[in-house]
Amino acid sequence: MKLRFASLVVLAICVPILASSAFATSIPVANYSFEVNNGFNNQCGGSCQYSSGLPIPSWNSNGSGQWITGGYAGNPPAFDQSVLAYSNGGSIWQDVGTAVAGETYTLQVEILHRTDTAMAGIAQIEIGGFVVSTATGTDTGPGTWSNWTATYTATAADAGKTLTILLSSNGSQGDWDYVRLDGTGSSVPEPASMLLLASGAGFAALKRRRSR
Repeated sequence: MKLRFASLVVLAICVPILASSAFATSIPVANYSFEVNNGFNNQCGGSCQYSSGLPIPSWNSNGSGQWITGGYAGNPPAFDQSVLAYSNGGSIWQDVGTAVAGETYTLQVEILHRTDTAMAGIAQIEIGGFVVSTATGTDTGPGTWSNWTATYTATAADAGKTLTILLSSNGSQGDWDYVRLDGTGSSVPEPASMLLLASGAGFAALKRRRSR
């Protein structure tokens, strides 16, 4: 009876601790806030600056650029620091590694709804060149930033394929900032493993107690 009780006590303590080890792990996104740039030209009569048609460092892009709003047309500044990325009907993308089966990926991107046009920014997770998840969120209205999130758990068929963040526009202009990607799930111990480890710890604790 004492042996069973000790095992159950240690199990109750250890299982929550083991389960809590499944914290999200940040996956590095190069130039995640688009602050690294290729220079800007004043193109808005002193109220804003653009870097148009030039490569965005660490990203692949087409029909895109970077922007310091400066309050142009009543638009707010960048969400994080001073620079944001935009695309006039094109795309911006970055390969961030290879997919791991069982890993749950969470992409978060701040998307701007400009004051002078409809919200057009889209954020997606791609694996092997195919979109597997499209971010959803709540549009908080013209002149505001809002958080959009995409989540996807990789399958065995996804393993080893290129994992990509894709930002694209379905209208006149999409605007993004502060791109984050987390992964979690593949390192979570299986229930049977947690039970075995916790039970073993219980036996060890009881053995030490008897040896005193």
